[in-house]
Amino acid sequence: MEVTEIVLFFIFGVAGGLLSGLLGVGGGIIFIPVFDYLFRQKGIDGEELVRFMLANSFLAILFSGMSSSYKHNKQGSFYPREIITIAIPAMIFGASLSYYITSAPWYKDTYFKMVFVVVILVTLWRIWRSKKKDKVDELPYSMTKYGLIGVATGLISAFSGLGGGVAMIPLLTLVMKMDIKKAGGISIGVIPVMILPFLVVYALQTPSVHFNGSVGYLQFLMVLPVVLGIFVGSPLGVGIAKKIKSSQLNAIFASLLVIIGVRYIYRLAQDLF
Repeated sequence: MEVTEIVLFFIFGVAGGLLSGLLGVGGGIIFIPVFDYLFRQKGIDGEELVRFMLANSFLAILFSGMSSSYKHNKQGSFYPREIITIAIPAMIFGASLSYYITSAPWYKDTYFKMVFVVVILVTLWRIWRSKKKDKVDELPYSMTKYGLIGVATGLISAFSGLGGGVAMIPLLTLVMKMDIKKAGGISIGVIPVMILPFLVVYALQTPSVHFNGSVGYLQFLMVLPVVLGIFVGSPLGVGIAKKIKSSQLNAIFASLLVIIGVRYIYRLAQDLF
C-alpha cells in the first residue's frame, strides 16, 4: 500500500469508528465501499471480490465494536442480558450463512448489491414509520423477541457485510419500543461477539489470491490503517452520542443510509441494465 492509501484508509477508519460509536452500527456502511475499492485495485472481481470485501469489513467491524463497547461500558450504557440474547442466535445463523457464501459459487456480486440496497431501503422505511407513531414506553425484556432479532441480525450481516446495526437498531426501536440511544448501546455490544465466528469461517478458507500478512480472506496488513483510525474515531462517537438528542441521531442515521443507498442503487442498475 502507498502512503496516500494508508492515510486515506486511516481517515475512513476514523469515520467508521465515529459512526460506530455514534450510532451503534459497527461501521460497515463505511468499510464496505473502502474494501470494495481496495480489492478492485488489486485486480479482484466476481465472487472473490465479495468474499474479500465481506471478510475484511467484518474484521474492521470487530475492532470498531470492541472499541465502542469499551467506551459504552465505561459510561454505564452496557446491557449484557440483551446483548447475549441477541448475539447467540446472530452468531449461529450468521456464521452458517457465511460458510455457505464462502463454500459455493452461488453468491454473486449482484446478489450482494441487491441485499445491501434492500436492507438500506427497509431501514429507511422503518425510521420514517417510527416518526409517525406516538412515543410509547419500552416493552419488558422478552427472550423470544430478542432471539428473533438476533436471527434477523445474523442473516442480514452475513449477506450484506454490515455489522448488523442497520437491522438491529430499527428492530429494537420498533419491536421493543426502545430509544435509539439504548438500541445503539445494545447493537454495538452485540457486534464484536457476533462477528467472531464469521471471521473464523473466512480465516479457514483458501482464496484464489494470496497477499502478505493474510490468514484466509483476512488481510491484516491492509486493514491495519483502518483499525488505527477506528481507535481514534469510536470514543469520539460515543461521547457525541451522549450529548445529542435521540431525534438528531435518527436524522443522522437516515441521512447516512440515503447517501450510501443512492450509490449502490446506481451500481445495481448498471449491473442489471
